[in-house]
Amino acid sequence: MKSIFRQALAAVLTIAFAVGASASEKDDIVARQADRLERYIYGSKNQGAIAQRLDQVEKDLLGRRTGQKPPDKAQTLFNFVFKGTGSAPSLDMKINYLEWKVFNETRQGKLPERVAALDTFVIGSASSEPLAFRVEQLIHMSLENGIISLHRVTIAAGTAIRVKLGKAISSRNSREGDTVPLTICENLFLDKNILAIGKGGLLSGSLDKVRRGRRFGRSGFVKLSVSEIAAIDSKSVPVKITGLGEEFNKKKLGMAAGASALGYLAMGPVGLVGGAFIKGADVSLSEGTILYLITTEDIPVLGVVINRK
Repeated sequence: MKSIFRQALAAVLTIAFAVGASASEKDDIVARQADRLERYIYGSKNQGAIAQRLDQVEKDLLGRRTGQKPPDKAQTLFNFVFKGTGSAPSLDMKINYLEWKVFNETRQGKLPERVAALDTFVIGSASSEPLAFRVEQLIHMSLENGIISLHRVTIAAGTAIRVKLGKAISSRNSREGDTVPLTICENLFLDKNILAIGKGGLLSGSLDKVRRGRRFGRSGFVKLSVSEIAAIDSKSVPVKITGLGEEFNKKKLGMAAGASALGYLAMGPVGLVGGAFIKGADVSLSEGTILYLITTEDIPVLGVVINRK
């Protein structure tokens, strides 16, 4: 009897643990979705209970509250802003396209500021309506019938994309783990007139390793990695660094630089120039330096049909 009781108790505890783990995982998903939504809209995540934070996002986007429970609300808002459907673009895709059409580039910054800039250009002043309503209004004012023509295309592995550094990096001042902003330099069109990636989009790299110049003439070293870039439909496209562009000056740095087979940028090979008291040079890349990325997988995306004359 005791043996049976122990087995039953163990089974109950196992089930309780599994349910708890599942609930915890759901809570993590909701928190991550709320964080991304707030960073996209406000530039940083807010403080407070998840339910209140999602209510604020819902109010600012839609002007009303749906009454959904936090997990459902987070998923609905996340899909609306970042995913869309096969026939209805996401809010992010809409504003990316509007900016590309109006300013000839996608832009960066907080969503209210981006929408206000579009309002001012198209209407003459910024509206006070909810953000999603304003984007829809701009779509209908800027496009015939208010319809964005969509087409599915595949960004093939090996596609080259030119980007530039948004801030300087160096073995003297940078730190491991630093985030490095980069900006897309040019539009990527596929099948002649399908816009898959828009100029001006922002992505991030990270400094995986930083070492200052040291004794024995050992040069400074910086390793920069970039793992993904966003298509115009917000889909993540895996990439790696493949080389350096025309603005990179090897003579100025006084060292070799390039991309490793692993797809990261490694600057500053060790070189012994003699003497324990000879300090190696630190290395740097200035803001605006051009780098090249290549895609590492075939990725299907939803592109925008552009009438290119």
